[in-house]
Amino acid sequence: MSVPLLAAALAAVALLVFKKSGNFFRAFAASALGGLGSLCAVGAVSYFVPLSLGLNWYAVFFACLFSVPGVITMLLAKAFFL
Repeated sequence: MSVPLLAAALAAVALLVFKKSGNFFRAFAASALGGLGSLCAVGAVSYFVPLSLGLNWYAVFFACLFSVPGVITMLLAKAFFL
């Protein structure tokens, strides 16, 4: 299975969960704000800790869609696999 196909499948599941919550915009906005906030917090802490995330479209998309668990997953993937 290719990576873009897997990312599209995960995005579809996340958007479906937002829709099933009853208020799509509120759920997506809460997820996006939490994800961008945690991405900014990781950027601020990266001055003191040698682990950081690059700010690009993929990281912002993943952080907005999956919020704090998405940012933690990106940090763990960078620490162990990259």
